[in-house]
Amino acid sequence: MNGFTRLLSYPNLELLFKLFTHFIGKVYFYYSEKIHILQAHMQHTKLIVLLKSLSTWELKSFEKLVRSPFYNVNENVDELYSIIKKFAPDYDKDELNLENISKLLYKSKKPQLAKLRYVMTDLTRLLEKFLVMLSLEKNKESEKKLLLSILHERNADKFFQIYLTESGLQQKHKPLDKQFYEIAFQLDEMQYEFNSSRKNRKSDDSLQNLSDNLDLFYLTRKLKYSCEIVNRQNVLNVQYKNPIIKNVLSFLNAGNYKEVPLVAIYHTTLLTLTEQDNEKHFTNLKQLLQKHTHHITQKENRDIYAFAQNYCIRKVNTGKINFLRELFELYKTVLTEKIIFDNKQISQADFKNICAIAIRVNELKWTENFIAEHQFKLPKDLRNNSVNYNMARLHFAKKEYKQAIRLLTQIEFTDVYYHIDSKSLLLKVYYETENLQPLYSLISAFKIYLKRSKLISDYQRLVYKNLVTYVKKFASVKEGKKIDIKLLSKEIEAEKNIADIGWLKEKLNELQ
Repeated sequence: MNGFTRLLSYPNLELLFKLFTHFIGKVYFYYSEKIHILQAHMQHTKLIVLLKSLSTWELKSFEKLVRSPFYNVNENVDELYSIIKKFAPDYDKDELNLENISKLLYKSKKPQLAKLRYVMTDLTRLLEKFLVMLSLEKNKESEKKLLLSILHERNADKFFQIYLTESGLQQKHKPLDKQFYEIAFQLDEMQYEFNSSRKNRKSDDSLQNLSDNLDLFYLTRKLKYSCEIVNRQNVLNVQYKNPIIKNVLSFLNAGNYKEVPLVAIYHTTLLTLTEQDNEKHFTNLKQLLQKHTHHITQKENRDIYAFAQNYCIRKVNTGKINFLRELFELYKTVLTEKIIFDNKQISQADFKNICAIAIRVNELKWTENFIAEHQFKLPKDLRNNSVNYNMARLHFAKKEYKQAIRLLTQIEFTDVYYHIDSKSLLLKVYYETENLQPLYSLISAFKIYLKRSKLISDYQRLVYKNLVTYVKKFASVKEGKKIDIKLLSKEIEAEKNIADIGWLKEKLNELQ
């Protein structure tokens, strides 16, 4: 047998076939990957993600920047943008892929992927520069600081001093927020560095002002975030390390900076949150807010009032029902002072919370007026559901059960929270009206929903499951079934994790 014959023997043929199929597989995988890369949709690239974030006006402005020879000298960048903008505003067409865009840009059948990526990078950098420019337009403080640095670097001393003085005077008359002392410190720091570079130390207060404003900048930030730490520890049961705050509190408890509004407010807020049994802190906080709310920015006020509201909620949850009225008064203040609004809109969560608290303190006429007056400040897509649900709650509180049922049937279950809340409210309506057959049907459907829905948290699943369980037991008592009410009361007291536990205890007392 010669060598060629031996090579074609059966075992060698099998080996050659395996090697050949392996090679073909590798080649196919390589080219299929290439094709996949070329035809890949561009919607997840940084360029497209950022373009999608632009408003119509911003897109038009960005196009002007791309067309400007000052910012862009690459004609391919201009042409690439002209091609891509045709896919706006969704950028989700299949034709928006690397292969197709490359062919359109270079007018060739063969894709030029490497060249395209370079042009995409240049267009992305232009877009990032545009976003920075937009941000500077909105943030005048950053623009001022940048201009002051430029005037300093270019030795325009006279104009630096004029502009710095004007900026300092403007800063003094601004509403307070956590950035107030930071900006004041930065202006003082610029003055100090300017004087040092010009070796001008005569009658220079900038170093002292710099030091004072640095302290205030640190204290306001440290106190605010310490309040957030305590708040999260209370709500989420998580732990944070914050050792320096003990020294800060010792320093402030000695009376230091008690006349500085933001420091005093956040100091008192922190004491309110950490020493919850000492209600004098909350009284002091209310007095400070009454005195200084008008001197503080809307955004800062929202954060401060949120801490006060959370304190009241925590007190209510521990059985201090009188804090419901305190919470209601806080909500009235943030409404009157327009603190609660964002771009003249109110969130559905805030709208719902206000209605819930007002109803609980029996301010039913006020609730009706609130809904009528503020419903058009709700986001348009959420308005109908929000109004129908909260009006249903109001009718329920007035024992107008038919009207409540009518409104509940009009709610579209696009939101998991409205779905749960609507079902639980309907559950209470059926119980109150002793409409037991629909009640049992609803209980069965509610249980299935709680079990199957993946959008509900474990805690929500637990509290609503317990509500359903106890309402079913109460209904069976109404039908004549003998249940030990005292034992049931102990069960509810021990469980505690029950939605609408206040209403449930009220119904339990009626059974007793």
